[in-house]
Amino acid sequence: MRVLHGIAATAVAIAVLGTNACTNDDSAGAGTGARPKNAGLPSTPLVVKRAVDSTLQARFPKDIRTSGVLRVAADPNYPPSAFKSSSGKIIGVGADFASAITAKTGLRFEWVEVPFDGMLAGLKAHRFDASWSAWTVTRERTEVLNLVTYLEGGTSALVKAGNPKGIEKPLDLCGRTIAAQTGTTQAQGNMDSLQHQCKAAGKPAIKPMIVPQQTNVNQAVATGRADAMLADNTAVAYQGKLQPDLFKSVDSILLSPEPVGVAVPKKDSQLATALAATYNALIADGTYAKILKRWDITNAAITKSQVNRVTS
Repeated sequence: MRVLHGIAATAVAIAVLGTNACTNDDSAGAGTGARPKNAGLPSTPLVVKRAVDSTLQARFPKDIRTSGVLRVAADPNYPPSAFKSSSGKIIGVGADFASAITAKTGLRFEWVEVPFDGMLAGLKAHRFDASWSAWTVTRERTEVLNLVTYLEGGTSALVKAGNPKGIEKPLDLCGRTIAAQTGTTQAQGNMDSLQHQCKAAGKPAIKPMIVPQQTNVNQAVATGRADAMLADNTAVAYQGKLQPDLFKSVDSILLSPEPVGVAVPKKDSQLATALAATYNALIADGTYAKILKRWDITNAAITKSQVNRVTS
């Protein structure tokens, strides 16, 4: 999930997947030199049947309803949250939710491409209405922003295609060689926590394989030198979709869950509550689950969208 000023989690998806995993093309590999085959990545945003809910639409601020447009910032270099197809269109989880919200509210999304480190300043200056990035919800951030939860972030596991070791739950990692990138939450906090869980359950210890480059982490799994690797759950899902012939994401594992949200200026509480209500409508009608399944991130599902839900 996205971090600001170096706070928490696994940094950004570009670090999780390696520098080649920024676009939806055949150059994004596993560090093995292999060309991705039969990539399962959606290449266009989800098509959602238009069914405008006038009650939901009325919850949005008057100026947005009058213009009919939501100006939304995105940094399209972070799959699967937001990235570009070979035709240059923004796709990803964020684009699918944008399509669903447009169908539900009648409001058109206008994308504003902004590097993540410029989004806070852009929100404060009202250069756009919301930041459509995956902001981990922290108490510090809620002091300056309204964060509308839409996913549960955390750490998941990636295994070799076919899951030959049958890894389905955290304790299945015990006694296995588990890879992670140096300096990440996975290499430090998650690995230590799992070691304690294995010991408490009377199971053999994990054998950590900590390496400096994520491409080497991926390669260790692809070649069988590691039984699994740990990384951000949405990034793991993306890698499994990108190279299904090499990898499988284990979406039944989610370690250290944290709420993730869309960022709205602190003064724009009406927009924040309107977006939360819209996400909850998408949860209720099943569209939400359909989007998560499309990207293999069902372990990131929440049951209710809230504004500024802080867990730590």
